[in-house]
Amino acid sequence: MTGIGRCRGVEMAVLIALLAQFAWPAQPELSVQDYCEISLKVSQLTEAHWTDRISLAQRHQGPMKDLDKQLASADSRYDRLRTQIYAQYGTTFQDYLRYGASHHGAIQGYLENNPQVRSAIEHAQRRVHSLREQLDPVMSRKRAAEARK
Repeated sequence: MTGIGRCRGVEMAVLIALLAQFAWPAQPELSVQDYCEISLKVSQLTEAHWTDRISLAQRHQGPMKDLDKQLASADSRYDRLRTQIYAQYGTTFQDYLRYGASHHGAIQGYLENNPQVRSAIEHAQRRVHSLREQLDPVMSRKRAAEARK
């Protein structure tokens, strides 16, 4: 290969490397501990979100469309707060999911070695599940009452 051919090969390799950098952004520089902290914070925030949804539904007097607007407003507020949690760690929800999928074993190992973290995450997730179940009958009663009017 001549000197010119080698230069073109090097130039092409540099070009490909630059294109790859922009086409496929690197995964965030999270640690397993960061991932678990995000999981806990988001679970706790989700618990607060569902508590607020129940409170809004129980207090609401009036048309369901007004309640739906209030719930949508609360959802937007909590979505912004969730986004801020991910941003505090320099990541996004999508990158958080990718990290979890590609580091599953390390995450499980961390949680086994840190049972207090595992317990806190599981507790928050159980509460969210319970809160979701509590909201369903409240909303059903309200919708049924409005339909009878």
